[in-house]
Amino acid sequence: MEQIGYEESRKISYFQVDGNRLITPAALLSDLQEAAINHSDFLGYPVEYLAEKQTGWAVINWHLEVERMPKLGETITVQTWCEKCRRMQAIRCFYVFDEKNELMIKGISRWIYMDLEKRKPTNISDDMALRYHSGQESAIPGEKFFMPKEGEGEAASIRPLKISRRDTDSNGHANNVKYLEWAMDDVPDEIYDKMQLADVRIVYRKECMRGDEVIMKTFIHSLEEGKEVLTFITDQEQTVLAEVATLWR
Repeated sequence: MEQIGYEESRKISYFQVDGNRLITPAALLSDLQEAAINHSDFLGYPVEYLAEKQTGWAVINWHLEVERMPKLGETITVQTWCEKCRRMQAIRCFYVFDEKNELMIKGISRWIYMDLEKRKPTNISDDMALRYHSGQESAIPGEKFFMPKEGEGEAASIRPLKISRRDTDSNGHANNVKYLEWAMDDVPDEIYDKMQLADVRIVYRKECMRGDEVIMKTFIHSLEEGKEVLTFITDQEQTVLAEVATLWR
């Protein structure tokens, strides 16, 4: 089948940027997620189709390699494609280019196709797999979605968080972007404001719903490459719901 990819351009808006006038990590992830949804629409599987079938995609991993973050007023081009799509999962890749067509960000993500009524993974149809699968190379070859182990030593911060309506999406659980947004709130100012984000890794292990109370526990490590900030999101029984690892140079 002919390779299928999807591309769209967008201008970075004021509401997407932080005090450095750079797009926030959560806003960047939202743009990538939006491109993925639009690609699915383009292939004939819009949100309405999935809602009728009571199915949906749930992301379980993200990995972004960042050369630089887009800035206010800049027009970026997002390219996305499915490197693999079979059985119950898909590997979706991303490139983000600037106005000079220079590559700013590489991204890769892993998604599970879900039966929303049973809250369990379900098989992708042959037709869907054929349409999604592009045969294109991976944006990050050899990606294993490795996550660091829990940080040693004393946590830099521990705080409770209650999931509210604004955190949830059309599937009723906390949107994957929110986990990164929560984690960014616990990155110290001297890192967030004075260093450059170089790498983002996220794993989602268990969903949380509106009204759930979670605990954010953050560790900071000094590495040769810079500062690593690890945030573990757990429930009240200390079961890990998600992990967010960011590297700052």
